Amino acid sequence: MAGVVKLYAAYKSGYLGSNILDTYFSFMANMISEEHLTVVEDDVIADKFKTRYNMELPLPFIRQILGVGIQNGSFVEDHGKYSVVVNELAKYRFSETDFNKLWNQLINEFATYCRTQDIDISSLDISAFVAGILDDTDEKILSGEKVNEQDGMASSEYGWYSFIKEQGELKTELYSFVSALAASNIVKQALFFAGETAADYSDLHVYLDSPIVFALLGMDDPSRTESYQQLVADMRKARCSVHVLDHNFNEVDGIITRAAGWANDTSYDLRKANNAARFFHDSQMDETEISEFCRNIEAKLNGLGVTKKETNYDAFQEKFQEDEKCLFNMVQDRYEDHGYELSSEKQESIRVDVRSIIMIYRERQGQTATRLQNAKHIMLTSNNAIANVSKKYESNRSLQSGHIPACISADLFGAILWLDSPMQLLEYQKKKLLADCYAFLKPDAEMLDKYIRSLDEARNADVIDEKTFLFLRTHKVVLDSLMDITKGDYARFNSNTYLEVYEDIQEKAQKKYKDEVAAHTQTQEKLKKLEKDSSDEIETLKARISVMEDKEKNDFEKKVSILGWIMTLALAGFPYLLLGVGIEMIKMLFSTVSLLSAYVIAGAIIATTIDGVLFEKEKKWCFEKARSILEKRLKNSSGKSSDDL
Repeated sequence: MAGVVKLYAAYKSGYLGSNILDTYFSFMANMISEEHLTVVEDDVIADKFKTRYNMELPLPFIRQILGVGIQNGSFVEDHGKYSVVVNELAKYRFSETDFNKLWNQLINEFATYCRTQDIDISSLDISAFVAGILDDTDEKILSGEKVNEQDGMASSEYGWYSFIKEQGELKTELYSFVSALAASNIVKQALFFAGETAADYSDLHVYLDSPIVFALLGMDDPSRTESYQQLVADMRKARCSVHVLDHNFNEVDGIITRAAGWANDTSYDLRKANNAARFFHDSQMDETEISEFCRNIEAKLNGLGVTKKETNYDAFQEKFQEDEKCLFNMVQDRYEDHGYELSSEKQESIRVDVRSIIMIYRERQGQTATRLQNAKHIMLTSNNAIANVSKKYESNRSLQSGHIPACISADLFGAILWLDSPMQLLEYQKKKLLADCYAFLKPDAEMLDKYIRSLDEARNADVIDEKTFLFLRTHKVVLDSLMDITKGDYARFNSNTYLEVYEDIQEKAQKKYKDEVAAHTQTQEKLKKLEKDSSDEIETLKARISVMEDKEKNDFEKKVSILGWIMTLALAGFPYLLLGVGIEMIKMLFSTVSLLSAYVIAGAIIATTIDGVLFEKEKKWCFEKARSILEKRLKNSSGKSSDDL
């Protein structure tokens, strides 16, 4: 197991190349280098790969990996053998140190989480437990129903899924790591279905089962809805035609219609509600909104790229008809092997799935394929039991092995679609794993029945009021608290569990309120500090601007003064000086006392006064002109700077 985990952990965590062939080549490079091989052959490499990594790869795929080595210069092909170019091959080796570090961190943090949750795992080999639960998860969840539910859930399993859910909600590196590990078996299967990866699936018609349709409509955990919407969108990009068969559509439509009539009824309780009823109830839709939703189901699917396929199923058709009864019995046996007694509702759901498989065979009209892109028609299911039975049925009916069955899991189809896009596969797996955790951490039917019965008894005994009773019987938060209190273990349940649930909900609500108040207070304090800091910065900036403006103003005034005096001296100063000198010379010529001298001197004085007045006016005009010239230059300079910007 450890070798397989390491293989896929490295691949899915994105340590290595951009596609699956690059990734496997890196493992091959490690193996060849460590064994000091100089010449290799495809069958020998296949055997060594199986021995080292506990994984059997088909020879065509081994040859594709060896082809990567030829392209990058690590191998030289010679009549079916591959000579190793040691120095080139060394460039493609990788270290497993990162994996070991994350694996140990996962084990340690899971153990710490269990201690904080009072979950006893002292008798567990934690590493083996985690490796095993990663392998077994797909078998534990069959269409949202858990195996052997009459036995309850082991506390260690509750601890694991609760721990992973928390990691997923926090989007930690460990969650990415676990998501990478969780799809290892799916990718291994994908290798046998895909062959060389293909970007164009234009000849492939894909049909969705009812649970996938419910999820696409939002009637599931949001993370599962997002994962299936991502899958359908990428199928459309790859040019697949995506459909829902008419009888599947009718099943979905009927269940939704029945749920719509009950979701807002006063008799609604968590024990009887299916996903559709919970969707309407928890969304708090009124009757008008529910009716509108029901009318637009097909339009909503069309908006996602999914069309309804009319088949007019004829139960008596003999051409290309498969054994419907045999298929049903095989599915029923599969459930019974896992401890189920099928209810009448579940039997009807299985008949719809079996009918879908029959229709796929009719659409194929006897054609078979060994590669998905050549299969023409295929059904996708979220139910691994149906997928496994379909695979077994195809194996029983085919003379040759390796034919694509009529139905495969949606996860397997996604793995094939994204073989050369590991990061998209990882994103899908993250959403799916979180959705699986939410599904696994919901109380099963037996636990809910115990809870509702104890609640009814308490109400009949008038121990709780009507308002509390209705809340505890209908609100979705009850599901999480019930699991947190009991850890999924029936032995922890007692007649007062409903009170513990109510107290747990109140405590969580108060904590949430306190956290929100604390967060609000912290935000307000940050805003006040930011406002104060901003105010201080603004005042500082204003002061700086004021100083700069004063300096610029003083510099400008100095320039005006200099230019003004230059213009004054040039235009008015020289004439004023000549006139003044002339007047003084006239005064000297008429220095003797006489009437004429008196008139001349008086005229000189008047002329001097007029000259002074004219000089001041000229000076004022020169300074204004200087200011105007400098202001115009400044404006032109600013305009050029703006244009440059």
